[in-house]
Amino acid sequence: MKTFASLAVSLALALAAFAHAQDHSAGKKPLRVLLTFGGHEFQEKEFFAMWDSLPGVTYTKAPLPQSAGLLKPGLEKDYDAIVCYDMNHAITPEQQQAFLALLDRGIGVVMLHHNLASNPDWAAYRDIQGGRWLGAKTEIDGKSYGPSTYSHDEELPIRIADKDHPITKGLSDFVIHDESYGEFYVSPKVHVLLTSHHPKDTGPFAWTNEHGKSRIVYFQAGHDAKAWACPSYQEILVRSIRWTARGE
Repeated sequence: MKTFASLAVSLALALAAFAHAQDHSAGKKPLRVLLTFGGHEFQEKEFFAMWDSLPGVTYTKAPLPQSAGLLKPGLEKDYDAIVCYDMNHAITPEQQQAFLALLDRGIGVVMLHHNLASNPDWAAYRDIQGGRWLGAKTEIDGKSYGPSTYSHDEELPIRIADKDHPITKGLSDFVIHDESYGEFYVSPKVHVLLTSHHPKDTGPFAWTNEHGKSRIVYFQAGHDAKAWACPSYQEILVRSIRWTARGE
């Protein structure tokens, strides 16, 4: 049984952590996120419950392809960032051009997990994202890549590749129970933040990119509730949103 002294210490630590969180968020407006999803099944109840619990973030659901018309200039006035959890294959040429025009205006973009396989027939999306999950062997810039692979329920050791970036500064290496991706394309132009050290994973696990006036982050993690429950996952997700929205 805990003694009174130990209970007092625990209470003091909890209050200190709460005060620190309050000080950290004081004076900051919530980050406004447009959250896209669709084209891939996922545990919706657990996923949105995780989003409801994220500190300093408000979000609006945007199922695709139904909401693709929102991704156009002017959206940057209503949202700080777009978070893409979709695997959409049905964006029209007109919507593609509108999205590119939006990126030229400047808006944060965070791309998660299976979004690596989104818009497979749109080459510009690969350039925006800085990577691509490939369904077949593909030649890109004179080199052969793929076909990509996946494996559920893996324990992925993740290392911090850049310890000085605002998204990763102060974080420690961690292990996440998640889906691995192998043999996918990663642009040599991206800046790698995290690496996976698992035989079924390609290696780069999170990176930054830029397109137009917009900052981009791709973060491979996030297949299911086991991954979403990882504290490092949630911390990196919030930091990625904040960094792309230029709210360091």
